[in-house]
Amino acid sequence: MFFRPIGTASGQRRLSVTRKPRSGAFVLCLKQGAIKMGITEAEKKQLDEQGCIVIPDVLSDKEIEVYRADILRLAEEEKQNGLARQHTDGRGQHVRWLVNKGEMYEKLVARPKVMPYFEHLLGPDYTLSTLTSNIIDPGAPDGGYHVDSVLGSMPEPLPSFPLVANSLWLLDDFTPENGGTRHVPGIHLQRIKPPPGTTHHPEEVRLSAPKGSVFLFNGAIWHSAGANNTDRQRIALICFCCRSFVKPMFDFVHHLKPEVVERATPTMRRIYGFDSQPQPPDQPTR
Repeated sequence: MFFRPIGTASGQRRLSVTRKPRSGAFVLCLKQGAIKMGITEAEKKQLDEQGCIVIPDVLSDKEIEVYRADILRLAEEEKQNGLARQHTDGRGQHVRWLVNKGEMYEKLVARPKVMPYFEHLLGPDYTLSTLTSNIIDPGAPDGGYHVDSVLGSMPEPLPSFPLVANSLWLLDDFTPENGGTRHVPGIHLQRIKPPPGTTHHPEEVRLSAPKGSVFLFNGAIWHSAGANNTDRQRIALICFCCRSFVKPMFDFVHHLKPEVVERATPTMRRIYGFDSQPQPPDQPTR
């Protein structure tokens, strides 16, 4: 598999992705040097049993540069306009509803290298719940463990199959020092939620993965942002998806800009929910 647990001085574990020395490309340990599309049986098994996986080399260096700069621009604009969605006592900020904030974000919705992983967890008709970003500032502390939207409001035991899946598109290297996402692999199989106020778990893993990777996981695994103990912001795009019968966090069918709908391919329209969500009454064939 292309992440492996590594022991640390504190006894915690973290995920790491290996680097191919000459080219600098991140490669699968299953088949070193391979550039592949689709999902392998080993990766399916990992998602089923561990509930999470690192997909390397999804974003190019240029894409990382462009997305990171634009997220910071949008974040500053929203601060100036009094619209900032800040959290962690002002040491973090979400920039939300990105599909309506630039054509560049539409390109993330149907990325061929990532779609098979969502399809394995959520079925071939999965839909987008929201596309947002998270900026974690220096000095931000560990967050609290949680499961993702819809699951948090459900009684235990949680469903035995995935309802939602999340993905972090890393615009910075994620390390234990800058607060790489803390998570508890395999805990989704217990079908339980973290008790309120839970901040640590003895089996937690701290994500260590290079920028350009996507960390994709079952929304039922416990996870949280880690403390950023560096002097640089840590930024990720967050593409959160759900089964077609689950209500998404953002109503794409009714609130996408017309030009976004016009540009959408049939696959993108399906992911936005046009095949599964209620249609606007005045636009039955939109």
